[in-house]
Amino acid sequence: MNNPDVVLHLSCTHSPDDDRIFYREGLSLKKTYSLIIIGVSDKTTQETLQDILTIGVKGAGYKNNIQAIMDEARKFKPSLVHVHDLFILKEALQYAQNLKIPLIYDVHEHFPRLVKFYLPGSWVKKQIHRTILAFREKHQSRKATHIITVVPQLTSRFSRWNRHVTEIRNYPRKDLFKNGQTEVSETALRIRDLARDHIILIYAGDISRHRNLFLFADTVAVLNKRGYTSMGVTLGQGEKSDVEDWEDRCRKSQGQMLHLGHIPHGDIPACLQEAHIGWSVLPDRSPFNISLPNKIFEYLACGLPFVSSDLHNIRHLFWKNPAALIFQDKKAEGIAALIQSAFPDRQMLNDIKKTARETFLNRFTWELEESKLLDVYRSILKDEKS
Repeated sequence: MNNPDVVLHLSCTHSPDDDRIFYREGLSLKKTYSLIIIGVSDKTTQETLQDILTIGVKGAGYKNNIQAIMDEARKFKPSLVHVHDLFILKEALQYAQNLKIPLIYDVHEHFPRLVKFYLPGSWVKKQIHRTILAFREKHQSRKATHIITVVPQLTSRFSRWNRHVTEIRNYPRKDLFKNGQTEVSETALRIRDLARDHIILIYAGDISRHRNLFLFADTVAVLNKRGYTSMGVTLGQGEKSDVEDWEDRCRKSQGQMLHLGHIPHGDIPACLQEAHIGWSVLPDRSPFNISLPNKIFEYLACGLPFVSSDLHNIRHLFWKNPAALIFQDKKAEGIAALIQSAFPDRQMLNDIKKTARETFLNRFTWELEESKLLDVYRSILKDEKS
């Protein structure tokens, strides 16, 4: 018998404990609905976390992942299915049609452009794949009951063929980023110890050759040459080869860079709070140029000013905000000079902590976005019952 309160989230590219799916949407939806999240993992798992049933299928290539995820999904009869990537959208639409239930398509990024960027091979091959995926996404997402996006450019794109589009941004939850109230981990204590003698610039996110991390290391090196005693710290995980390359770069930095690897989600706030400046420098090119990185809001939530490349969405939100150093320079020497000029000493960094934290609390908390998500759900499920 169908349980009207059951909601199923599906993704063949995200883990069940993904930041957006679990820590933002999931923790909000569980207040009203019985929630199940099925995603990919490094091993097969099934566990209940904070009253949410999470199921991880062992990653074995996206085609096998789709099959395994849909096999798990067919064990349930939800009232609504919420899909988080294009690869599984076709199968999820058929699943929803068979059950006669609504489907939400949650667009985390410009997927066709992302695939084009990461796909190996010639420009022609990349462009063909992008065109095919863009056509496929347009055709399939027309059939979605509702589409959720994260940035204005995606909202505009999908609104051209689906009238039901809502923009819900990835701002952090206040209750997960309470300054001074998080448990201090060994990693956080290590950063605290380093911060006694260094200004700590920190990056938390994917360890990838596409994330300008080598520019991060070069910038820290220039800062130290300028007499700005600093250290770069990175937290995160990524592809094995990328992580190995980055660890090798850190080892060669003469003690100026330190990679601390993956840490549990709950430990991130305490680690960030021990640092001084957040690093969020993405290449100003597609698909990154329409990004609004989660990490900049997490930095602000922990009282850190951040440095960022001049991307449109960031400039629009933070222009002339003293907690945001937005620049166009692409060389370490120029970036280092800007950092030293904007944040010349510890006193300035301590003074700006309050501004950074208040910017987050006043404008960029998940609690401001949560109501939009709940409104979408109430509207859809109310219509279905009618």
